[in-house]
Amino acid sequence: MTTDFSVELNRPYVPENGGGITCELTIEPGEDARDEPTERHIALCIDSSGSMSYKKMDQVRDATNLVFGLLNDQDYLSIVTFDTEVDVIMDATRWGDIDRSEAEGYLDEIETRGGTDIYAGLEEARKSLRGLDEGEGIAKRILLLSDGRDIRLEEPDFEPLAKATADGGTSIYSAGIGSNYDKGIIRTLGEHSQGQWAHVENPTDIRSFFGDVVQEASTVVANNPELVIDLEEGCEVGDVYRRLPQVQEVDVEYAAGSAIVGLPDLLDREKQQLVLTMDAPAGELGTTPAIADVELRAGSASATTDISVSYTDDEEKLATQNEDVTLTYRETDLRTRIAHADDDDELDEVKDLIDETEVITGETEITDALRENVTRIEEGDEEEVREIQENTTVVYDAGRFD
Repeated sequence: MTTDFSVELNRPYVPENGGGITCELTIEPGEDARDEPTERHIALCIDSSGSMSYKKMDQVRDATNLVFGLLNDQDYLSIVTFDTEVDVIMDATRWGDIDRSEAEGYLDEIETRGGTDIYAGLEEARKSLRGLDEGEGIAKRILLLSDGRDIRLEEPDFEPLAKATADGGTSIYSAGIGSNYDKGIIRTLGEHSQGQWAHVENPTDIRSFFGDVVQEASTVVANNPELVIDLEEGCEVGDVYRRLPQVQEVDVEYAAGSAIVGLPDLLDREKQQLVLTMDAPAGELGTTPAIADVELRAGSASATTDISVSYTDDEEKLATQNEDVTLTYRETDLRTRIAHADDDDELDEVKDLIDETEVITGETEITDALRENVTRIEEGDEEEVREIQENTTVVYDAGRFD
């Protein structure tokens, strides 16, 4: 499978003493040519606390039945529920080895009661997938749904668990329903596991959430990919954001002079995009060296490119700017800030940065849309705010199948 891998810079020229640059990295997997479909290992991790009674749990059962209809014989499914205690409703089972009626019977065993121990439920869901096969043609997903707040732990406690889940090759797709869930926990689980997070407005939307994630997993062409950015001496990576498939902050690890960035699974013909800042080191005038070599490690989808700058003292060249890259970075940064804003001070800072972006780039359509999002957050109720913040993380890629 061919994978296009490209880089654009906001400024191709830097002075002799180096300087800051902004990069846009784009990964475009080609059509998957494998004969065998992707094998999916799915763990449903479902809040069964008292607040999920009646309509919500009925919709969970309906959505799970939808998942049953989407699975192939070689796929695996486990079902874990959590309230004050954790129950494994169904161990990880190869779908071809169980009658659907038997699986449907397990759903009738789900009871709603007590509080919400998200952490314990997630640990059990991870355990349910442990020991299953791994490989390039396998996609591992935990679908976590909750309408409440963890009875024991806070948002920061979930970040190590999410990262450990990603390190094991499993992504968490986390969703909160209603207005009382802990959006920090839901967001942290999606962002730090190479997955995604979502706000589910109504119980009827649970069906779409489950179905979309399971169907998407069938298009994985390479799992657990990563970017390795091999930096020249004096070159440093600054802030890194994911733009596609969902706007998120990105974890960066460092080892032996390289910056390592985990990526979501590569999907058939689905573009991924990162934006980041770098400090270019000092260099010799008149040269155009690579200041970083970038390798995509994703099985057969591996690809390489480099980040190069030209050193000059020509003032006209130094003024050369690719404003599209600057705007893409600043818009992504602002979307991230809006999605994370929890108080008026953070929103005021966002508004100042929107004004600054408009002055720097001359862009008004994007900045007006971002201002509207901020205004709606300031005026909306809790559930509206959660929906707006999730929608802010969506960037539509009109050229996906071009």
